[in-house]
Amino acid sequence: MAIYGADTITFDGVTGHRYWFDDPFTFTGIAEFDKRLNGFPVAVFLPEHRSREETPLVIALQGMSAPYGWNAFIVPTLTSMGIAVALFDTPFAGERSLARVFNGMVHDEIMPLIEHGLRFDTQLLLQVFRSTALDIARVQDFCGNQYGLTNNRVGLFGVSMGVLLGAYAFTAEGFGERLLGAIGHANITAFARTWGRLWLPELAASGIGKILETVISHTKRREFLPFINLLQVVNNLKKPDEHGFACNPMNYIDRVKPNRRVRFLVGANDPIVNVKDARKCAELFPDGACYVVPGLAHGVNKWGCSFVDHVRYFLATQLGDWQ
Repeated sequence: MAIYGADTITFDGVTGHRYWFDDPFTFTGIAEFDKRLNGFPVAVFLPEHRSREETPLVIALQGMSAPYGWNAFIVPTLTSMGIAVALFDTPFAGERSLARVFNGMVHDEIMPLIEHGLRFDTQLLLQVFRSTALDIARVQDFCGNQYGLTNNRVGLFGVSMGVLLGAYAFTAEGFGERLLGAIGHANITAFARTWGRLWLPELAASGIGKILETVISHTKRREFLPFINLLQVVNNLKKPDEHGFACNPMNYIDRVKPNRRVRFLVGANDPIVNVKDARKCAELFPDGACYVVPGLAHGVNKWGCSFVDHVRYFLATQLGDWQ
């Protein structure tokens, strides 16, 4: 693996170092696409008032197709607590995307695949999960070798889809002592049931959906094709095919020991994340809990404190003993 840098980067008043990681991994088999998906930025921020060997590390992931910079707000909170932070772009996000639009819209990322005659399916999604778990391991090793961050207190934090990606690394690969998730949980099958209306994924995967897909592909409204593709993926997660099953972090929960803590923060008004599903998911872990915030939706607030303020408080309370 090639690593380039470091460049200076400042997030919310905290100065850190930005690197560029490049390691070959097969996502699509198309050299042009895989090259874009293989290279990604990594930003590391260190507290100033703690010895490196005593410093815990939090590796944070953003939501689906969202650039890592959207997690900038957690950096001052954690570094002020004496905790180091590492952020990186996951596949199909930010500087690691195909579209490079930095807007967090997954349909924009799917369109280049469709235009090349490819599909985003559960097999490709599984590659994203496996790649992200490998990246987390690489980032953790790099922080240990480059900065002496060898403390065994390593936490994984995720937002939305980032919770699922972090949870896969946590359960399937055993990374991290703590898994902290905002507006998400670790059960991708349950998550899929709440994406779109109940009947839309099944319709998209049916014969009608395939006919609609063919018709649209011959019109000037091809921008609708990624939405149909995405719903088809959701259907194969709702009723898991082989690869959809392998993506689900909950299928590896037997590997999680009682000393590894799991906490979720979800909104009572979230139209995407079902509160009952999040609570049930948390209860299945040996040490899991779910906190529900009144007025909070999927990253926005109907009333009360902002999403950012809730997450900062969540991290401060859940990692308070790491100060």
